[in-house]
Formats: sequence, C-alpha cells, structure tokens
Amino acid sequence: MDAVQTPRVMVLALDPKLSMDAAPSVEPSRQYRRIIGLAGHFAAEEGARVDVVTAEPGGWKGLDERVRLHRLDGAEARHPLTWLEHTLVIRVPRLLVRPVARLGRPGRRLDRARTTASLAVHRRLFLPFYRHARPLVLSRVARRRLPDDADAPLVRVIVMDRTSVPLARRLARRHPDAVVTTRQDRDLTAKP
Repeated sequence: MDAVQTPRVMVLALDPKLSMDAAPSVEPSRQYRRIIGLAGHFAAEEGARVDVVTAEPGGWKGLDERVRLHRLDGAEARHPLTWLEHTLVIRVPRLLVRPVARLGRPGRRLDRARTTASLAVHRRLFLPFYRHARPLVLSRVARRRLPDDADAPLVRVIVMDRTSVPLARRLARRHPDAVVTTRQDRDLTAKP
C-alpha cells in the first residue's frame, strides 16, 4: 500500500513588520493577520503541514493550532554578535560605574551619562550595522533550529518580508523541487 505524503509549506516571516515593499505601507497588525490567514488556509483547506518561522515573539495569538510556530528570537538574542554588543556596550560600563553610582548626586549623574552613551552607541553604531547583518544571522540561526522533516516533502516556501530572503535562498538550494516565492497565492500548485 503506497502512503501519500502530506505536503509541507513553510511561511517565512522573520520580521513581519517589514513587508516586501520598499516602503512600510502595510501596518504590522494587518501583516500579522495576512500571515495567520495564509498559514491557516494551507493547514485547513489544503491539508498541508505548515511551519511559520519568525523572530518576533508576539502577535501570533490567532494562529491555527495545526500550524507549527518556530520562534527564533531567543536564539537570536543568544547569538555571539548580539551577546558581545550587549556585553561591551551595556554590561561592562554598568559594572564600571556601579560603585560610583552609589555615592549620591554625582554618582547618579555619571550613571545617567553612562546610560545615555550606551544607548547612543547602540542606536547609532550597532543598529545600522545589525540591520544589514540580521538577515544572515537569522538564516544561520534557523539552519540550526528548524527541524528537517524527511517524512513530509517541502513543496512551497512563502517569503513574507525582506529579512527572510537569505533563509529562503538557503531553503531553495536545499530543496530544489520546492517553489520559493513572495506571491501569497492560496494554492499549492501555483507557479512562482
């Protein structure tokens, strides 16, 4: 008896707040509803195993219980690049200023200056760099965290944002028969 394998669909929404458009024209809650509806359709109507891959912790309350949600935000926070930045910019200066901060008014001023400087370095130096490195970091994190289900062939990968493109490219190389697309067609047989 030949068993029919259930097709598998992967929806990549690593940063749902950023759509594939050049301008952020879609509000985040609408984008979340679009992703949840698309994943629910493939799970309910098409009978596929659906995996949603994201790096955002919230906004997934309406997701169908048949859809597997893979959150990468915890692993991203533990990545050496983000850990090193947090250690050098926040933790070490805090430890250096802590003994002086207890000395009253001058200590509080020094602590506020340390906080301001740490936030400025984080926002003006690290975040512009990390905006470009984040897709590659998340792709590498996902490679280690995502299960490789051999029993369900991957037939479709839907890319919902720009941050997901490196991971989609990696999945396209790994599964050459899968359709990798940014189109949100609600059909398993639709072309890219």
